[in-house]
Amino acid sequence: FTLPGWVDRGEARSAVGIHPPWYEGRIGVLWVEYAVELPEQGPIRLHFGTAIRDHNPERGEPASDGVTFRVRVVPMDAERGVSGALLFDRHTDSKQWMDAEVNLDAYAGRAVRLQLECDPGPKRNTACDQAYWGNPVLSAGVAAAGGENAAVVVQDETPDWTGALAGWGTCTVQLGKRGLLDATVAFVDETGTRLVLEGFHVQVEGVALESPESLVMLAEVTTKASPEGGLAVRHRFRGLRGEPYELLGRVGVVGGAMDIGFELMGVPEPEPWRVVRIESVACGRWDHRAEAVYAGAGNVVLRPDAFQIPFDGHQLSTSFVGFDFDSIRLIQSVDSVPDRLEVDPERGVYTLRAAGPTRFRFVPRADIWESVRVWRELDPRPAAAGVDELAGRFVFDLWGGRYGESAERLARAFRYGLTDSVVIWHSWQRWGYDYRLPDIFPPNPWLGTPEEFRRLVETCRAAGVMFSPHDNYVDIYPDSEAFSYEQVAFNAGGDPTRAWLNEGRGAQSYRWRADRVEPFLKENLELLAEAYQPTSYFIDVWSSLGPYDYWDWDGRFYTREYTRRTWGRLFAWIREHLGKDAPQISESGHDGLIGWLDGATANHLRVDMSPDAGSYAWATWKVRCADAERIPWFDAAYHDRFILHGAGYEIRFLAGLDRREHGIYSADYISTEVLTGRPAMVPEPFSAEVVRKYWLTNDLMQALAMQRIESVTMVDGDIHRQRVDWGDGLGSVWVNRDPVADWDCEGHSLPPYGFYARVSDGAGGQVTACLERWDGGVVEWSRGPGSIYFRPHGEMGAVVEGGGLQATCGVRATREETGVVLTLLPTERAATVWIPKTGIWAEGDVDGRRLRAVTEAGAPGAELVVEDVPGFWRVGCGPDVFQLRQDRE
Repeated sequence: FTLPGWVDRGEARSAVGIHPPWYEGRIGVLWVEYAVELPEQGPIRLHFGTAIRDHNPERGEPASDGVTFRVRVVPMDAERGVSGALLFDRHTDSKQWMDAEVNLDAYAGRAVRLQLECDPGPKRNTACDQAYWGNPVLSAGVAAAGGENAAVVVQDETPDWTGALAGWGTCTVQLGKRGLLDATVAFVDETGTRLVLEGFHVQVEGVALESPESLVMLAEVTTKASPEGGLAVRHRFRGLRGEPYELLGRVGVVGGAMDIGFELMGVPEPEPWRVVRIESVACGRWDHRAEAVYAGAGNVVLRPDAFQIPFDGHQLSTSFVGFDFDSIRLIQSVDSVPDRLEVDPERGVYTLRAAGPTRFRFVPRADIWESVRVWRELDPRPAAAGVDELAGRFVFDLWGGRYGESAERLARAFRYGLTDSVVIWHSWQRWGYDYRLPDIFPPNPWLGTPEEFRRLVETCRAAGVMFSPHDNYVDIYPDSEAFSYEQVAFNAGGDPTRAWLNEGRGAQSYRWRADRVEPFLKENLELLAEAYQPTSYFIDVWSSLGPYDYWDWDGRFYTREYTRRTWGRLFAWIREHLGKDAPQISESGHDGLIGWLDGATANHLRVDMSPDAGSYAWATWKVRCADAERIPWFDAAYHDRFILHGAGYEIRFLAGLDRREHGIYSADYISTEVLTGRPAMVPEPFSAEVVRKYWLTNDLMQALAMQRIESVTMVDGDIHRQRVDWGDGLGSVWVNRDPVADWDCEGHSLPPYGFYARVSDGAGGQVTACLERWDGGVVEWSRGPGSIYFRPHGEMGAVVEGGGLQATCGVRATREETGVVLTLLPTERAATVWIPKTGIWAEGDVDGRRLRAVTEAGAPGAELVVEDVPGFWRVGCGPDVFQLRQDRE
């Protein structure tokens, strides 16, 4: 049991903490009692929120299976230890506040003991069961029932408002007794079908302003029409200390969307540890149940149970979400940094929750992807200056290795043509990865000399490959020279906010104050730029963690919007300082930094309620639902403004699944990259798998770079069979996300996680790529104006007449000035290549009799065995063959 203190579960609240008993296996329940004498006058309500703590997978902690919260009432004179009458019972594993209230009218005028009880639940598992009761408040009396605190609108003008949504229908607002807070908002399409939203939630100083039982007084509501046809609604309150402030609501139409926004005006001056602000804002209740929910990097969830996902680069990475409400599909977005997405079908809750001044935007349409297109056009944020340079580039995401050896391995990859790329080098900091930050310079001598680090950078530069070293300005360590608590962000309870625990070093970091980062970042960048001239830069966590509110040690408050703008301004400074619009990259990638940040290494998690993932059990969306699948949600809005790479760090993408079937080189992983149009990512500098992934995907990703998704179709209504159409007639991609069944489409038989892509290269040519069943096996291939690639999965069967270039291993044909060059995957074993006599691109462009073998070192290879077989030149290659080249006649 912990005494009331501030606990942040999506927002900071004064909370009572309880952990069910567990010591020495003596598992049980624990409650705290409050002795109260309830008044005669009702209604009487107990208001509170419930939540549990985060578990720490890096410490090996499992996720909690939830805690049962109960409210009981027992007579004041009952014996100690007696469990009272049960009035509330909720089992939940939510790590965000879930609000509730209990009716105590039956006990009016009586002296009772209120019991707030926590039970580990039916499984009796107490792991990570720290539970919190947030802002428990008793309210009673006439005002709470809606007397003088339920204001009547002063009708300066009409309280009813209607707007036209271009290309769709209308939207209306009918104000309630509490203005916009209990208004009825309706969306009506051209057939007369209605979708209704009942009111909004706004919390200030821990109080829900929409409730007639609110502990603050609503004095007046007035309205005024705007010249643009919108409506302003002013709600005048007297706060907890009697201080006046005003909640201003604005309603309007922009293009085909409806906007409703809230901000506070005339608030009291800030005091240490007290700022009157919008702590929470959300939509109220919808009158329809959503059949599907769309959100994040990309998941569609069908018929979900109640769930919440927080805003960060792993979970809710988008400030816009989608809902299928029968025949009306709706985009809902916020222009502030969200806290989370909340869905509770039984209560009609489908809402983004945010804080601070916030504008909701609603885009209803008959098709959710049409809604995305409309929303995308209304989003004013431009791409950051380095997006065009980063777009389409393959990513070497490297977390280990010595400088010199890695430079040699990268040089091999570049000889195989893997040069439309960026290298992200994570571990190089002076004291080791994520230790003693921000003291990062010079490079770690344990991994090589300064000259070897320079050679690593220069190897990339010489090949036209970007080099992006890793940095971090979220974690500050107590043993760094820069550390003091004046640099650290504090929570609302006055405690310093802990950040990452480096278990290997036994070092606990703390969260940086965003306003204190700049001089340390600039000093490090200037040292690094002068010594090594990186051509790109990676800052960890800034697009994995959502921008945060915080307090300093003097009790001054800084908003998440301040944090967002500070991070964005620093990204822009780094880009300018390094020159040539050096792309800025971060982890995971949420949309809160678009316009400043150029891209991120994606973490596209799946929906899985109970992954067998040990310490990575957190790396799925915990949603009970009828079905779910990955979709290109983020990229449908931002593909030409923010470059996501890959589908996730392998261990996070796996989250307990088999590496062979679902790892970073698997069909599951690659088909997710193809589905979204994201440049591929690999975790090592060189291998046969690295080379084949580039050869398979790179021409396609270059063709899709800076393009826009036009629509996504769930073929025959099956969310596991998706067709993605790219804008301006660029082309289409078909992806079979079914883990079991094949899909025959466009003349191709796609196995589980197979795909077929056919798009224009923008220069009159065409790029195709495919993973399909072929002659009893599975093959992958790609074809573009300048290259052709083929590789069988497993043993190669009989050669297929008319099937083009074929091989027992992976082979890539490219056009060069000297003619066609055939490069073999580095498998270190003998291979056979079949070259069609009709030519690879043109009749007779390769004559097998004139081919010679070349080793990777450029020396002549062993003599080739060339056979003239029907339709092909059959070429036998030794294990040392790097390329087959054709001498000029």
